[in-house]
Amino acid sequence: MVMEKRNRRDSTIGGQRAVGGWGKLATVREAVVVCSSVDAGVTLWDAASGALLSHLRSCAAPRNALCPVGPHFLAASQSLKPSSSSAGGAIFFWAWNKNQVACKSYPVEPVVPLACTSEGSYLAGGGISGRIYLWEVASGKLLRVWAGHYKAVSCLVFSDDDSLLISGADDGIVNVWPLLRVLDVAEEAHGESQLTSMYGWSDHTLPVTGLLAGSGGSSAIVVSCSLDHTCKIWSLALGTLLRSIVFPTALNTVVLDPGEYALYAGGTDGRIFITALNFGVPTTSGILADGLLGTDAALIGHSRAVTALAFSMDGVSLVSGSEDCTARLWDTVSRQVLRTFTHSKGPISSLLVLPRPPMLQHGSVTDHPGRPINRRMPLLPVAPLSKYVISDSVSQDPNPWEGPLVVLPSLFPNEQEDADGFSYSFAAMERQIKELEQRGSTAAMQMELERLRSELRRALNNGQQWQQLHQELYCFCVDELMGGNKEREDGEEEGEKEKEKEKEKGKGRGKVADKTREK
Repeated sequence: MVMEKRNRRDSTIGGQRAVGGWGKLATVREAVVVCSSVDAGVTLWDAASGALLSHLRSCAAPRNALCPVGPHFLAASQSLKPSSSSAGGAIFFWAWNKNQVACKSYPVEPVVPLACTSEGSYLAGGGISGRIYLWEVASGKLLRVWAGHYKAVSCLVFSDDDSLLISGADDGIVNVWPLLRVLDVAEEAHGESQLTSMYGWSDHTLPVTGLLAGSGGSSAIVVSCSLDHTCKIWSLALGTLLRSIVFPTALNTVVLDPGEYALYAGGTDGRIFITALNFGVPTTSGILADGLLGTDAALIGHSRAVTALAFSMDGVSLVSGSEDCTARLWDTVSRQVLRTFTHSKGPISSLLVLPRPPMLQHGSVTDHPGRPINRRMPLLPVAPLSKYVISDSVSQDPNPWEGPLVVLPSLFPNEQEDADGFSYSFAAMERQIKELEQRGSTAAMQMELERLRSELRRALNNGQQWQQLHQELYCFCVDELMGGNKEREDGEEEGEKEKEKEKEKGKGRGKVADKTREK
C-alpha cells in the first residue's frame, strides 16, 4: 500500500514537471498581475482559481508601465499624478518572494513605458521628452540614450526574439530599432547619441496608445492602436502598412490571439472589439471578417474604459483590465465572463498574464499575517539603474575581474528548486556567450557587406559578358543566314546572265551563218 502511494506520488510529480510541448502548457499555472495609477500596489491572483497569491506594496504605475524582468523580478515606472504618494517617474523593482520594493531607481527624467527582454538582460524605458533609454539589468549600467520621438514615448515592446525594439509615442509615430544597432559601440557617441530607426511609420494622426509584435522575429507583424480610432498592421519584413482597421471609438490597447487569427481592441467606451485578421475564419466563431464591426463582434461587460488586454497560454482565455476597478477573464469562444477579479483600491492601469512565479509555486508570500514562507533568493541579480551613460574610457576598472555578478546554472537542481529559473538563466548565458562571440559585429557585418558587393559586381560583369557573347552569336547567325541567301541569289542571277549571253551569242552566230548562205 505504501509503495502504491509512493508510485502514485512520483507519477504526479513527473506529470507536473513535463517540459515539452503541450504537456508543459497543461501543467503551467498562470497568474494575473494588475496595478493601478494610484498608490494601490501590485496584486497577483491565480488565473485558474481566482485565489489571491500576493500583494506587492508601494506602486502607482501608469499604462504600459508594468513588465516582468526575467522569472524573479517585476519592474514598474511610477505615475506622475500628484495624487500618487510614490516618486513620480521613478522605476521600482520587486522580487516575487518579498512584498516590499527591492530596488528603486531615479532616471534623469520621468520614464513611463517599460519593456524587458525575455530573459531579463536588458530593460528599455521611454521618457516624456521622447528619449529612449536602455539599461543592462544585472549591472544597472545605462548603455544608450537616444532621441526616439518628438513627443513623450507612450509604449515599448520587444520582438519575440529580442532582436528589435518597437516604440510608439504621442507624436503618432511608430519606430523600429534593431537592438544590434542600439548596442553597437561604433555608432555610439559619448552621452546621448543619434540613432537611425530601421522603420518609421507615421500613418496615425493621434497618439499611439498600444503596440504588440507577433510571432516570427524580424518577419513578424506589428499592430498599433491609437486615439484616432484605428488599428494598423505593419509588416517587419516589408516595412509597409498591410491593413488599417477603423473602430467606432478611441482605443487604449490591442492584443492578438496566439494563433494570430483575430484581433482584440479595448475601447474607451468599455467594449472589446473583435475582428478577423485572415480571410476564411469560420463565421460561427463570432468574428467578423474584413474589419466590419457590430455589437455582436464585441465583448461587453466593463462599464468604463478598457486599459489592458492579455491572452492566456491556452489561446482561448482573455483577461481584460478596466478603469471600473475590475479585471475579467473571458472565454473567447462563448464570449462569456468566466471570472471577475475586483481591484477595489483603484482603477486598473496595467495588466499582465504570466506563468506563476517560481517563488509562488507552492503558496503565497504570506499565508498568515506576518508569517513569511518560500523565501528563496532570486537566481539573477538586479542593480539600481544608472542615470548617465559612462564612456568606456571612464568606466574601465583597474581590476578586470570585478564586475556584476554572474550566476551559473546548476546541472543537477534539487527537487525543491524550480526548473524554470534554471532554464531562464541558461538561456541568458547562451545569449551572453553569443554576444561575446559576436563582439566587433560591426566590422564583421562590414566585411560581409563588402564581400556581397564584390560578388554582386562579379555577377553583373559576368552577365554583361554573357549578354555581349549572346549578341555577337546572334549577329553571327543572322549574318550567316542572310549571307548564304545572298550568295545563292547572286549565283542564280549570274547563271541567268550567262544563259542570256549564250543565247545572244547563239543568235549572233545564226545571223552570221544566214548572211553567209545568202552571199
